[in-house]
Amino acid sequence: MEKTIILIVIGIIAVFSIINYIKRMKSGSCCSGEGTLNTEKVKVKDKNKNHYPYKKVLNIGGMTCTHCAKNIENHLNKINNVYAKVDFDREEAVILMKEELDDKLLEDAIKDSGYRYYIKD
Repeated sequence: MEKTIILIVIGIIAVFSIINYIKRMKSGSCCSGEGTLNTEKVKVKDKNKNHYPYKKVLNIGGMTCTHCAKNIENHLNKINNVYAKVDFDREEAVILMKEELDDKLLEDAIKDSGYRYYIKD
């Protein structure tokens, strides 16, 4: 009887832990502490997509929430003449550039934000 009660208590704790984990993933607070983005928002001054003749689409691995995507987006948008949007659901970054940039520069920005990327063919 005592073992049954202990197993039931452990089961209840496990269920509540899983529910809490799922809520954290959906709310986007998994990687950013108190639900706030650790990196300051980088605002792109020129958002006219017609001014960016070069485009790269990169698959991003390791994102667990929308805050991860914003973190990567901010690191990419710090690069001069870049306008990047990161889509968490599609696990990709669309990077618009005013001039052709070396992949190494983009790779370093993504690595600095703590993630990895794959060039999408």
